[in-house]
Amino acid sequence: MKSGFYLKFFLAGIFGLFFSASASFLKASLSERPVQYDLKVELFPETRMIKAEETIIWTNQTMDYVPDLQLHLYWNAFKNEKSTLAKEARREKLFSRYRVKKDEWGWIKITSLTTDSGQDLMPAASFISPDEPPNPDDQTVLRILLPEPVAPGQSITLKLEFQARIPGNGLRTGYYQDGFFISQWYPKPGVYEEGKGWNCHEYHLNSEFFADFADFRVQITIPDRMVVGACGEEVEKIEDKINGKTTYTYIQQNIHDFAWTASPRFLKIERWFKAEDEVSPEEYQKMSELLGLPVEEIKLPDVKMILLIEKQHRAQIERHFQALRAAIKYYGLWYGPYPYRTITMVDPPFRTGSGGMEYPTFFTAGTSILLEKDVLSPEGVIIHEFGHGYWYGMVASNEFEEAWLDEGINTYSTGKVSEIAYGPGRLPLRFNCLPLGWLVKLPAVYDWQLGRVLSGTVAKLDPIVTESWKFYNSLSYSLNVYYRAATCLHTLERLLGETTWARIMRTYHMRYRFKQPKTEDFLKVVNEISGKDLSWFFDQFFFQAKDFDCAIGLVESREKPEKYQGVFDNLPTGSNSQPQADSNQKNEKGKIFETMITLRRYGEARPGPGVTLKLKVEFEDGSLEWREWDGQSRWVRFFFEKPAKLKTAVLDPEGIWLVDSNFANNS
Repeated sequence: MKSGFYLKFFLAGIFGLFFSASASFLKASLSERPVQYDLKVELFPETRMIKAEETIIWTNQTMDYVPDLQLHLYWNAFKNEKSTLAKEARREKLFSRYRVKKDEWGWIKITSLTTDSGQDLMPAASFISPDEPPNPDDQTVLRILLPEPVAPGQSITLKLEFQARIPGNGLRTGYYQDGFFISQWYPKPGVYEEGKGWNCHEYHLNSEFFADFADFRVQITIPDRMVVGACGEEVEKIEDKINGKTTYTYIQQNIHDFAWTASPRFLKIERWFKAEDEVSPEEYQKMSELLGLPVEEIKLPDVKMILLIEKQHRAQIERHFQALRAAIKYYGLWYGPYPYRTITMVDPPFRTGSGGMEYPTFFTAGTSILLEKDVLSPEGVIIHEFGHGYWYGMVASNEFEEAWLDEGINTYSTGKVSEIAYGPGRLPLRFNCLPLGWLVKLPAVYDWQLGRVLSGTVAKLDPIVTESWKFYNSLSYSLNVYYRAATCLHTLERLLGETTWARIMRTYHMRYRFKQPKTEDFLKVVNEISGKDLSWFFDQFFFQAKDFDCAIGLVESREKPEKYQGVFDNLPTGSNSQPQADSNQKNEKGKIFETMITLRRYGEARPGPGVTLKLKVEFEDGSLEWREWDGQSRWVRFFFEKPAKLKTAVLDPEGIWLVDSNFANNS
């Protein structure tokens, strides 16, 4: 472009009205969302610094009078070894996702904090430690005492200036050489809960985030050699040829976070998800029947797909788009149409610690130069991170306190999409990032199979519903909120049936889209749609750390004797004291076989009222017998007399109880 030429393009309709100027933007939807942001940030790559101005309008949508504000300053978690995150990382014995690098500290510092009338609030600001155990050295939560409480329905405007040092590898954010990924970078209010106060947790090692839905307008200034990507839609681009800088403006309504990235090594490719090309009329009709909804309510919109991929990975462009199209299609059909106009996926800059992470309308994947066709990478992570846009982005549960509502539901959803789009994927085997599939081929499995095996190891360690920083360690956190939660959902699906479960998931998502539900809300939907009380299931498998292990404990099958030894009197017993085998039941050799099968319940968890486990018994003559057990006692015995020996006995032959931690003792 020529020097001094300004490339400006604005969205039509309501966006043009909202964002023609900062002031009109900030006043546009105060009645709809509690927070509006206007941010101007500049990146200084040489010093790995950002400097920014921020305007926050916070509206009190409760009936409380609110005397203070609490802000997250997440990057102070990387400031020193005394932060809560750093202390928790040092306690990890098996592995740690974060290791302090003394030459790569990151931090954020507010240099100016005033009301819109110019009143200085810096003297009224102090760091607090709201979580247990308290850490007075942590500086990730800032409390601001206000000149006067914010009354119900009233708003307060904050004007901030801040600067921040980008951490080297700050868990989801960082830099490497001239590549940057910037997330959780700006002062952000917590969530005010009526009657309870601020929900504003410290930045923990094993937690993600929780925030109110908001409207964003963000201006990002970077060196003009760089390619940028961000949440929302790019609506303006201004080039400053004299100073070698470019300023991009992004806007987005109804999201609760904003992240961005910049690197000179990105290729930017745009494609369209065209619903009429991706979904056939037959597929719409099938989903209509499954969900009990009219076809018009299920139809998907077109979506602009944007890919930022490192140049050395250009050969993988089609693999990225194919996976994203599958994710948009099936998440949309099953749970509800994608409501935003764009989705941006990023192959993040190398060694920035930002791969595999989600933000509204924007997510990172991660790949390598050498890939294998039958290993679903990067496909799996693309589907998963897009899916977070549904279970974290739109249904915005509290990831600090109930991480499974995002991670577990999305792990379940990812597996369903991968299964229908790709089938089973072979487990990867790598050494120093080099694939070894040509040497050793591991088996191909579905996600639910792998998740079931992994999650059984932590069934008795922590409940799934546990505050994220209170899990035994990072491994228990990950296996519980991702895999054990997903395994529980797969079990519920098999207990309730495909149709009922599909309607539960659709109802839950659409009912709580752009809301902040809790586990109790999910349970209410399950009970409502199924017409059953599944409280027993959640009590045992989500709120308690109980193991489910029902097994075949003992099997005996022997020939029944013609006569029994011993002394028999002639007193009447209602039957012959020396019972004879019914000749009609004998085999051609005149034999009858007695079979005894003992079932055991080794785990503490048990089926709920009206729910049973099935036992399938097959004999050598091909005959079948079925029995049911409610699993309430520690054991039960079943007896059979047949003209054939036992061939096989299988407990739960339909594989309904995926939460069973030991399938090996089921047959």
